[in-house]
Amino acid sequence: IETKYLIGSFKTIAEELNRLADVVTVAAEKQMKSERMKTELITNVSHDIKTPLTSIINFVDLLQKPHTEEEGAQYLDVLNRQSLRLKRLIEDLMDLSKASTGNMTVNLAEMDAVEVVNQALGEFADKLDSVQLIPVFREPEIPAKILADGRLSWRVLSNLLTNAVKYALPGTRLYVD
Repeated sequence: IETKYLIGSFKTIAEELNRLADVVTVAAEKQMKSERMKTELITNVSHDIKTPLTSIINFVDLLQKPHTEEEGAQYLDVLNRQSLRLKRLIEDLMDLSKASTGNMTVNLAEMDAVEVVNQALGEFADKLDSVQLIPVFREPEIPAKILADGRLSWRVLSNLLTNAVKYALPGTRLYVD
């Protein structure tokens, strides 16, 4: 509402209505952004789940056809690996659902962030070496205490390092700050 020519309580009411309209507009924009993010998440999760599922279906088909004992062992190894991957993806999806609805149990404890990162880098040393990624961890000069859930912190770091192994250019440095 144009308030330039209004006076007194009419101007005050018009300004309040304008502020209310702004709030509604912001809320609508947030809702639309949330819907886009949900759609994108569903698309990404569907793709991530479809990949191991397709592999499982294909290797079951191979097992049903004539094959050598050695090939059968290889097929079973792939089936085991892909079914565990699918299980992890579904667990991640369930955890995401719990976290987004506030139904996830979080056990907060004081932790040393430097120690957590060093442990994660140690756990991933072989995988990082396999793709020639050189971790460069610039430890803070002062202690870095955090209040976090150790299990969930590990999942975050594990996901980040797994993505680095998958997608980083081999033979480069991986900076961790």
